[in-house]
Amino acid sequence: MSAPRTAPASARVPAPDVARGLMLWVIAVANVTAWIWAPGPTDGPRDRTLGAGAGTAGWTADDVVNTAMSMLVDGRGFPLFSFLVGYGVGQIAAREAACGTPLPRARQLLVRRYGWLLLIGALHACLLFPGDIITAYAFGGLFLTLLIAEGTATLLVLAGLGSVLMVLYGAASWAVRAPGTAPFPSLVTDSAQEHLALVLAEGAGVVAFAPLQLLGLLPMLLLGLALSRYRVLEDPGPRRGRLLVTAVACIGAGLLTGFGTGLLTTDMLEPSTTAGSLLTGLDALTGAAQGIGYALVVALVCARAQRRSPGTPLRAREHPALWSLQALGRRSMSGYIAQSVLFTVLMPPFALGLGRALTPTAALLLGTAVWLATLLGAVLLERRGLRGPVETVHRRLFLGPARGRSGPHPATSA
Repeated sequence: MSAPRTAPASARVPAPDVARGLMLWVIAVANVTAWIWAPGPTDGPRDRTLGAGAGTAGWTADDVVNTAMSMLVDGRGFPLFSFLVGYGVGQIAAREAACGTPLPRARQLLVRRYGWLLLIGALHACLLFPGDIITAYAFGGLFLTLLIAEGTATLLVLAGLGSVLMVLYGAASWAVRAPGTAPFPSLVTDSAQEHLALVLAEGAGVVAFAPLQLLGLLPMLLLGLALSRYRVLEDPGPRRGRLLVTAVACIGAGLLTGFGTGLLTTDMLEPSTTAGSLLTGLDALTGAAQGIGYALVVALVCARAQRRSPGTPLRAREHPALWSLQALGRRSMSGYIAQSVLFTVLMPPFALGLGRALTPTAALLLGTAVWLATLLGAVLLERRGLRGPVETVHRRLFLGPARGRSGPHPATSA
């Protein structure tokens, strides 16, 4: 790989946003399972593991869906978003350096940006969805502000050390699992009042736990910051072949271990606690690598779409799918929080109650429908040249009212 190049302060490139838009589908179909509940005299949680069980002769459609989710979704979206957070920090730092901004002032900008993001994530966790990930990413962004002047080699060494923590974190998640219990009781209670009380308490706990989540996200944050200096997502052309080989290897490794964890979710494989922990720990690492593979594939696809006019924005008529995903990715916070709003309306017993004993197949379809609704909303905002509402509030908070109102169209904002 050639020496790092400083990213110019130019128009916003599509690949990171397209990746965010696509990964919001991954998050939607993963999060929908937290809202599934079983009907009865006392409504309670129902596992995502609704397959036929160990020892059955054949696979059901739900078994196939569970396995596909493990291979393609579980533990893939969150690491990719972590990588993109780190990449974004690197882009902002490079842009400020190109503008001559002193390092202390650049750090102040990042601290304001991710400090206000932390508040938004905390409100989301305590009011809507305690499984919030914005708070963890905000802590990650704040942590990276300390490292923006470090050398690339240092970042890569730290990422390598952090990968050990990632494996241990993934292994522990299997060892302490509690099948048959709801990850967040607030999401399956039949009382709106109880929901409000529980979600506040659970959200506060998630916010307090968020710094510890960095153990599982740190390598991806550091890799994102390091690779932003090589502009692999903005300009993959000079190293297209190597990036393609890397993407295939990363995705292939993730698919292999994901198949193993998929067998666990269908109850067709019942290993010992030690063997299960080893498998899920390894899958945490290869799943994160698979997330990077996704990002590289998106970058290569976007570069191919722009090959006739490099550096120009994607056009809706020429590339409608990529353009739509980019529109959602530019409004990823709004899209993510909108998912929580829609699930709160659709799923709990005290609302429309669609979470009543959903099968994995039905959950996949419903999560996809919610994602498509947010995609449509982003497209409508893009056509009108409007930022997402959460992005607008965030921008005004960390830049101030005057600069928050002004500034470029979302296509060229950082």
